[in-house]
Amino acid sequence: MDIDTYLEAALGYKQEVQEENCNTCNECYEKAAEAAEADDDAAEEDEDAWKCQNVDTSTCYAECQNIENMEENGYMDASELTECQQLDYKDNYGNVYYAGAMCASSGSRIKIRIFTDKQCSNYDSSKDVEDYMKNGDGYNLKLSYHLLKQTFAEGECVASCLVEEEQNPNKDNGDDEEAKEAEINEMCEELYEAAGKCETSHGFEQGIVDYDKYDNQVRNEKLVCNYISNLKAGHYDQTGEIVVSGGRTTLGGGATTTDGQKFALTFFVLGTVGIAGYVFMLHQQLTKGATADLAQQGGTIA
Repeated sequence: MDIDTYLEAALGYKQEVQEENCNTCNECYEKAAEAAEADDDAAEEDEDAWKCQNVDTSTCYAECQNIENMEENGYMDASELTECQQLDYKDNYGNVYYAGAMCASSGSRIKIRIFTDKQCSNYDSSKDVEDYMKNGDGYNLKLSYHLLKQTFAEGECVASCLVEEEQNPNKDNGDDEEAKEAEINEMCEELYEAAGKCETSHGFEQGIVDYDKYDNQVRNEKLVCNYISNLKAGHYDQTGEIVVSGGRTTLGGGATTTDGQKFALTFFVLGTVGIAGYVFMLHQQLTKGATADLAQQGGTIA
């Protein structure tokens, strides 16, 4: 799975959660203000008042206002630049630049950086992306990582995959209510579907259970398991390249080559040399044969 797939799913989920939280916060803030102005117990009579019991409007309201007025405060949401895109800038030589997400801090962070190609594969470390961010009036903008940093939360899970509906604690839902089927949030479903999986080693004897939806991945279960096993053993890197080392050559990783890899490499090298020698020998024989035939027939060779 690439970083684009992950960020598309994770940011979509975090954006939805942020909007829901701010809607609740704003609603609770307005109710509290109305109750204080009216100086009555209207809030206690509100059936939805329980939603505000655990909402600290003194902090969440200011945070949500900052998010809503981000550009007016001189900031741009970094999550808007995670997909590789051309910047509205061109230097004196006609060069254009692109902004996109990349892993930073040894893979523990995700930052927005400047690139020189439209695939965002050539990183230009000499440039700072904030130097190219401007608003409609031409003023520079700084990047806000408030939302993006939630996709690489340190020391905690990004989210729970189980969808839990908030229930009124003051309402009796009944003990005999039928248990609802567990729901999985959309982010986890998208990441699970896009990820390479080896499930036989984790108790799934036949791989993925839902054959109707993931039949292609079930068919490739053995291939994926073998690939992951080779990655863990250090035989290949994450791009699929063979890792060669052991005192002679290192193409990456640092693990030693297996006997099978050594045999295959030796076989192909010797085979290539042998074929080249055989072709050269045939060429010499054919040339000599043609010369002899022409000589017998009294011909000449230019």
